[in-house]
Amino acid sequence: QLTIIFKSFQECVDQKVYQAEMDELPAAFADGSKNGGDKHGANSLKITEKVSGQHIEIQAKYIGTTIVVRQVGRYLTFAVRMPEEVVNAVEDRDSQGLYLCLRGCPLNQQIDFQTVRSAQATEGRARRKGPSLPAPPEAFTYETATAKCREKLPVEDLYFQSCVFDLLTTGDVNFMLAAYYAFEDVKMLHSNKDKLHLYERTRDLAPGNAAPSGTSPVLWVVLLCLSQCWLCFL
Repeated sequence: QLTIIFKSFQECVDQKVYQAEMDELPAAFADGSKNGGDKHGANSLKITEKVSGQHIEIQAKYIGTTIVVRQVGRYLTFAVRMPEEVVNAVEDRDSQGLYLCLRGCPLNQQIDFQTVRSAQATEGRARRKGPSLPAPPEAFTYETATAKCREKLPVEDLYFQSCVFDLLTTGDVNFMLAAYYAFEDVKMLHSNKDKLHLYERTRDLAPGNAAPSGTSPVLWVVLLCLSQCWLCFL
């Protein structure tokens, strides 16, 4: 489930709540409206349906923010473009535990990619030594996962590596589409086309290493929602 809360803002917009869950991606706020209410600046907050049941966009012009929400397979994804000063204001005012993830995944939610690859290699060796068992229908090796991801993401950047990792750990090709659409959303939202490929691998670095891109004045949040996500704005 994804919940987005826009708090009441001066004489501009009323408080609005957007809620989405699997197989239910509405093109309206929870109260059935498609804009910010009855106040003078109501149209500075609005929802637009791009693809029925699959893709919506929320424009919050009064705070310079755009949110893209998609359903990809069994998952919800979203991308946010927001000025840094708005992000900082949200963090400073947060008192209810409703916040944006500003500094990466919490440590207790991180998975070591090298550990995953090592475990997969050990499992593969054990399978070769033991009885011949059929592999799961969507089991990927590192080589097949990279080949599959390269079909949609030819540049080995953050989105490509995310795709590879998700295919290795889940075998679900919907994650390839999620990574692809995440990159498409960034292409649409980002003002600097030279900084689209985050952490692109360079030729002079060993495999697995990456060169970080330059910083941007706009904070980007691209997340895949597997359980419950909350966004709260001003």
